[in-house]
Amino acid sequence: MPEYPDPPDVSANTNAFKTLASAVYLHRLPSYGNSIFYGLGFLALTSLALLVLSGTMLAFMGAHWWLYSPYGIYVRSVHLWSVQAFLAILILHLLVGFFTSGFRKPRRMVWVFGALIFTLAIFQTEFGYGLRGDFSSQFRAVSGADFWNGARLGYWLNPLSHLQEFALHVAIIPLAILLLFVLHYLLVHTYGISKPRRVDTPYRMVDANHRIMWTRGAFLAVAVLVLAFFFHSPYVPATTIAGVAQTDPGLASSTLANEYARTSDTATYLDSIDPYLFDTRQVFVIAPYEALTGASAATTSDAMVSALIPALTDGTYEAYLDASDPAPYTYSLRFLSDLGVLEARAGTLGFATDQWGMAKDENGHWFLNLPPGSWWMTPLGIMNSSFNLLNNDNGDEIAAYSFAFILFLFIVFPYLPVLNRLPELFPVGRWIQRDRTLE
Repeated sequence: MPEYPDPPDVSANTNAFKTLASAVYLHRLPSYGNSIFYGLGFLALTSLALLVLSGTMLAFMGAHWWLYSPYGIYVRSVHLWSVQAFLAILILHLLVGFFTSGFRKPRRMVWVFGALIFTLAIFQTEFGYGLRGDFSSQFRAVSGADFWNGARLGYWLNPLSHLQEFALHVAIIPLAILLLFVLHYLLVHTYGISKPRRVDTPYRMVDANHRIMWTRGAFLAVAVLVLAFFFHSPYVPATTIAGVAQTDPGLASSTLANEYARTSDTATYLDSIDPYLFDTRQVFVIAPYEALTGASAATTSDAMVSALIPALTDGTYEAYLDASDPAPYTYSLRFLSDLGVLEARAGTLGFATDQWGMAKDENGHWFLNLPPGSWWMTPLGIMNSSFNLLNNDNGDEIAAYSFAFILFLFIVFPYLPVLNRLPELFPVGRWIQRDRTLE
């Protein structure tokens, strides 16, 4: 029979939290392990904690609070700055792992879990933009729907559906990220901090400095809270069907006529898959006409369009679309897109797709003003511009599959022969892991 060691004697005065912390901490590290380069994982966890706390408050209090209350605007800004910190720190953390070849056997899955966290975080930010309740939500949701439909995933992923975006952003993806964080750290705790690739690189084993780790985390938290106080999350009011109808009733009428004739952008969408399989004549003209006027649809299309204009103008038409929509706000967003007003307004804000809109916020900037936009989406903007995908009928499909292929290579990088030797060409890893006390 195998012999098992007796459990350690534990005093009645043992503090449970200190015991848990002791079990979770790394206690011995290579001499370079206390540097900021190897504290990035804890800083990423600090940012994630701020995201969870601020996001919980936003979800609990609701859109009206985070859009209009001064306290809600501040918490929304904390959430935005936490995202900025989280993505920036993840990128730096991955760069350290890359240049130090920290993905070598048996640590390859450490990289894979970290790369999956980064990948999910990118998609998480876009689903978060769709929940903000402002113009950014509308434009990015419609653009995102084109992306997912181009990837042939529109049947399952519909960023026009507020309910689906809420489930993805608030529950499904965060839980997946937390699980990957746990798996990532369990492997790090088991393997320890990665050793230098070159065996002739000198280093010592030292005690982990937990105090400096927590000090850095506190500094980051304070920095996020201060930045959120001075630089608020940008806000541009959402576009409404009523506002368009009041400003340009002719455009509203012609769009209704196109919906009835099934010649609108939605009706003739090239990728005719969910969520665009609905009949625009029935959804946008006949059903609202019958519901809002109480009359039968047995009349001319011109008569129905004319009768619906007052409902468009006073807001009851949009309210009806949202109430009848099985995946709100798909109907109203598609109608706004068919009006052509979303792309036009985005252009005036420097936020249109051909202006690298996915890498910006509503005021059309990257780093020129604060807070910056979604700068991590810049590679997608470069791809669109370099290959002229915006003028290609299959541009969304090409972009989606190209982006997926790049992410796949990024995730499985440790398993790719030749490519996984690239860090050896750079001296950065030796500089990061240098023990200056031995020089």
